[in-house]
Amino acid sequence: MTATDFQADLDAVTTDMTNARAGLVSTAHSLSDADLDRARRGGWAIRRVLEHVIEFEWLCAMAVAAIRKQPVPEKPSTSCEGQPSDEILCMLDSARHALLTTVAGVDEETFYRLERLGREEYSVLSALENVAHHDHEHAEQINAILASS
Repeated sequence: MTATDFQADLDAVTTDMTNARAGLVSTAHSLSDADLDRARRGGWAIRRVLEHVIEFEWLCAMAVAAIRKQPVPEKPSTSCEGQPSDEILCMLDSARHALLTTVAGVDEETFYRLERLGREEYSVLSALENVAHHDHEHAEQINAILASS
């Protein structure tokens, strides 16, 4: 694999993350504070879905930091309970910033190297792919909640 392949993979996963987050934020921008408490029967409210996304992204930032043998970023409260939509959007942005900070300057070997974290193995690449997939999945979930009520 050449350095060009590495840069192409890094650019592709970063673009996918950016596009997935843009879709999620676009949906979230359209929400009123009352919408945040909408849920499908037997499922999470939108507020809880967004809290889950924020929490997951912080976990991925901590995983990337561990893979890179860097200090783990200090995680603020991720509770969205009672938070207005604009504050939740700021929390999403803060989590993304933490993740991108842990990725900044990653070298090729570390980007692809699998590390055991708990019972699973992750690379920086797989963690970033998971973040992009997660945003896509939960944007669809929020749209389904909005469509059902």
